[in-house]
Amino acid sequence: MLANVLDVLRSDPASRLTHVTLQTGTKHYMGPIFDPNHSCHLKSHDPPFHEDLPRLPYPNFYYALEDLVASYSPSFSYSVHRSSIIIGASSRSVYNALLTLAVYATVCRHEGLPFRYPGTRYTWEHFCDISDARVLAEQQIWAAVTPHAKNQAFNCTNGDVFTWKSLWKVLCDVFEVEFVAFDENEEFDFVGMMQEKGKIWDEIVEKHGLYKTKLEDITCSAALNHVLHFGFQHVCSMNKSREYGFFGYANTLKSLGMWVGRLRKMNIIP
Repeated sequence: MLANVLDVLRSDPASRLTHVTLQTGTKHYMGPIFDPNHSCHLKSHDPPFHEDLPRLPYPNFYYALEDLVASYSPSFSYSVHRSSIIIGASSRSVYNALLTLAVYATVCRHEGLPFRYPGTRYTWEHFCDISDARVLAEQQIWAAVTPHAKNQAFNCTNGDVFTWKSLWKVLCDVFEVEFVAFDENEEFDFVGMMQEKGKIWDEIVEKHGLYKTKLEDITCSAALNHVLHFGFQHVCSMNKSREYGFFGYANTLKSLGMWVGRLRKMNIIP
């Protein structure tokens, strides 16, 4: 599909396309983590992930996309942006971790349930990073208009790290739910629980007059659960971006409240 579009734009004399921006992510370094046929056998690179790490010996759609856009140079330049977990505001998204957490917290508050962390002690206590949608957009614009940044791949994260324990406390404050310390002795089927909350979400939407959504359309419980069970620290290096002159950043814990506020203004959550 992308090749068809690029073929037309390259061959059309009236085309003014000069640069292609390719959005990928850290599966570049981890492999097809959501593919059940491969996820049990993957061995990712050791973090922090940096852009010149060799490709992993697994099928990866990102590799094919990068090779495709590179093959059109010098007809037009390109840049590749490898994000971490993206936080932003949208009414629908296949992998919107923040919206999934927001719905989960809202359901817990509505039903008086404990807002329990569904991951492991390892991810609870170890470092992770996130990509604010504003930083990602800023980097993409920068790469498109900066000559020496063209035809390059860049990691794009907020530039800081956090623990899920610290982030969980912020979420509890934002959603006014009680903080519950992680207890690995309590079994918790997060995905199964969320799959059963469709009617509860319908009640919440009706009660608060929210934008009409279905829980299965705005949450990615299985994907988030997978991330919260990583056995390694999900951290990217931003050194290359800084060396090339990009200094965009965001304070992850402070930005959460802003994005939740945006979701509320969009009338997605109460």
